[in-house]
Amino acid sequence: MENIIQGAYPTHPGEVLKDEIEERKLSQRYLAEKMGLSYSVLNEILNARRPLTAKTALMFEAVLDVPADSLMYLQMKYNLHVARKDSSIVNRLKELRKIAALL
Repeated sequence: MENIIQGAYPTHPGEVLKDEIEERKLSQRYLAEKMGLSYSVLNEILNARRPLTAKTALMFEAVLDVPADSLMYLQMKYNLHVARKDSSIVNRLKELRKIAALL
């Protein structure tokens, strides 16, 4: 039931960007250099090991013409999904819901 309400596993924006870069046959090193990012930062974003920031979303929009707001929406959905899987957050939310029920 949870998957129906929340949808399928969200896509990290790096996956979309990686596909776009590969489709355009751009190297990650070349793109990182042109964007003023280190190769490792770009690679970590593209491999979903680093979150996309508003600044980098705008940079990708300028370079690849992929809307920054769409990328940030993907990042937000991904972040929420990860947070909902974090047991410490899940437990805290349960406690907060108990408190809210008494208010």
